[in-house]
Amino acid sequence: MQKLPYLLLLPLLALTLGGCPGLLLTPLAIIKGTDSPPRYDILLKGDKRVVIVPRTAAFNAFEMQTAPQDIARQVNYLLSTRTKNKKLRVVEQQRVEEWLDNVNNRFDSFIEIGRDRSINADIVIGFTIVNFQIRDPRNPYLIQGRCVVQVEAFDVETGRILATETFTVVNPPNAPMHVTEPGIEQRFRREFVNVIAQHIAALFHPHNPHMLPPMDSDSLNLHR
Repeated sequence: MQKLPYLLLLPLLALTLGGCPGLLLTPLAIIKGTDSPPRYDILLKGDKRVVIVPRTAAFNAFEMQTAPQDIARQVNYLLSTRTKNKKLRVVEQQRVEEWLDNVNNRFDSFIEIGRDRSINADIVIGFTIVNFQIRDPRNPYLIQGRCVVQVEAFDVETGRILATETFTVVNPPNAPMHVTEPGIEQRFRREFVNVIAQHIAALFHPHNPHMLPPMDSDSLNLHR
């Protein structure tokens, strides 16, 4: 029997990955992968020390609780593990939290923390939570995460702006979920915080844009 050329076998391999049209890959995608470069490549090369700094401008402080710190910890982890720059050093988030506690979370500029001797960063990535909610204020039985985030990055030495983005994350994206089961709110909140962190971190590390959230309610296993 005549053997098929190797490249012709690749689409057949894709067809056997689960029978789902969403898994069909072109030979080029299989060979090169599906990661796209980040919108801002400021962390991909060179010996860099970067610090992640959260801030809030939201008024629903009770609902927010520790969301900014939780998001920052996850962004820290994602950039540490996915940037693929062996010379990149990300300042421990605990050190950042201690600095913020010492100033009672009041500072004039993200650059200020980067220039502190205890931090000594080359780049500051700061994000401001403008709004954060997981409950519909008109109906306490409806859950839908909504967060407006402003992301900025600065060169600490020169003060130059390296990146600026404002975006809104809504999850589930199409409609709120009606839930009454105890404990769902805290579980959903943890998942939503992770979704926000992924969107922030993806601005700075290679990623597959099709794999980014939002996730629907079924993917969060909230209706099982």
